Amino acid sequence: MWQMKWLSATVALISLAGTALAAPAAAPHAAACVAALKANETGLAATLKAGAPVEPELLNVVRSGIAIIGTQYLAGLRESEARALLEAAERDFEALPRSTAQARQVQCLQEGQAIYKNASPFERSLIASAAQRRVKRLKAA
Repeated sequence: MWQMKWLSATVALISLAGTALAAPAAAPHAAACVAALKANETGLAATLKAGAPVEPELLNVVRSGIAIIGTQYLAGLRESEARALLEAAERDFEALPRSTAQARQVQCLQEGQAIYKNASPFERSLIASAAQRRVKRLKAA
């Protein structure tokens, strides 16, 4: 629950930029990507807490998820719609075969990285700051 509020706050900040990060993907596809990246984030966070040096990779995953979410909010997706889509996407992701799930994570990470790369300097700053805060919270939890 707090994660969606955090993501909503991040997207609100991104919206202040006034320009789209990239051509928005379909909301169900974006939700599928966010679910895949969120699963990746969970695994990396556990690895980080165990002492592995995965913070740069975790930051990249979190940053990509925030960038994808931002495109959808800029396209007009409302929080209640986003939440419902994400919940369904998370259930669907959990049911995927491992190889399919991993392929989706790679593909979605690449999409998020491209969105971030093509964002304006101001948007990249907002996304990066939000991602760093998120990683800091994951490390502390």
